[in-house]
Amino acid sequence: MMARAEKLKGDVSLLFKTCNGMTARMFLVDTLQHLGIDHHFEEQIHDSLNEILESDFSSSSSLHEVALRFRLLRENGHWVSPGI
Repeated sequence: MMARAEKLKGDVSLLFKTCNGMTARMFLVDTLQHLGIDHHFEEQIHDSLNEILESDFSSSSSLHEVALRFRLLRENGHWVSPGI
């Protein structure tokens, strides 16, 4: 079981490396948090949130993506203007 858990952790770490775009990365972080396994990937999540914070979010993004970005950053202690 331990070997299987380590393999699955490696698979998820690979997902962080191969995520295309900020939207996919946000959905990955959100999914890990909803599953309650985000504590296994704190470093990758921290790095992803910093990239999301620094990224330029275009006005063509959907409302769902903007709301997800806002919630993820606010829940993890980053200040985001509510006027986005």
